[in-house]
Amino acid sequence: MLLLEEQNKIGRMQRQAALTMAMAHTVKLEAAQGVQSVEVGLSLFDSLASHSEPCNLSDLARRVGMHRAKAYRYLVSLQRAGWVVQDPATGLYELGPAVRTLALRWLTQQDTLNQALEEARRLSEEQAETCFVSVWGGGGATAVRVFQPSRVVSIAIAEGAVLDGATSATGRVFSVWQAEPTHALPALLAARIRQDGFAAVEGDHMAGINAVAAPVFGAHGEVALSLTLVGPAASLRVAGDAPPARALLDSCRRLSVAPGIFREGHD
Repeated sequence: MLLLEEQNKIGRMQRQAALTMAMAHTVKLEAAQGVQSVEVGLSLFDSLASHSEPCNLSDLARRVGMHRAKAYRYLVSLQRAGWVVQDPATGLYELGPAVRTLALRWLTQQDTLNQALEEARRLSEEQAETCFVSVWGGGGATAVRVFQPSRVVSIAIAEGAVLDGATSATGRVFSVWQAEPTHALPALLAARIRQDGFAAVEGDHMAGINAVAAPVFGAHGEVALSLTLVGPAASLRVAGDAPPARALLDSCRRLSVAPGIFREGHD
């Protein structure tokens, strides 16, 4: 009985702590300066998304307390971006294809990211080298989680670090496979990376440091994230037939939703 009461007490404390943190986060967001036009447009979009049936302009405008002409301008912008579509026959609005794409990417990335963290942890220990997971952020290829082996000497990578698109193995992966790359690699180098299924650098980014990176693909063939092994040149071999590269490719193939993108030589 006492044990049950203690467990209930702990549960109440945990819920109260979570509520306090949530309230503090809300207050912080409310105090921050945002873009009002974006918030207004999102309120209109949210109103449309909250109803299962298509809506006409008048109903949407009335729900958010907006003039029809103003609501129409926001809807035009949302249509151009693919978030909203209008039936030309009825004039009714409903959610557009961009919503489905975003939902699929989010679900895929959440599941893939969690699995990628486990793969990176395992690779780091098995290969005795630093391994990190990267995604494409506002500034470029960004390391979001880094795992270091248990050995005394290893390469440290800061979480949140942005990797150069031209000289780092991670950046090259996104430069080659991203739909709209921010860095154009030399044609021969890009072709070699595509053929190998991975990017490798041997002291290109930093003298004496080797790295090998490979992409993880989402359901539509896009680069969802990448895994990178990095270590001293003396211990990390980055040739395609070397154990680190093969182990990395195997991990990325398991994680990829669209594994057929990898070349046949690695299947």
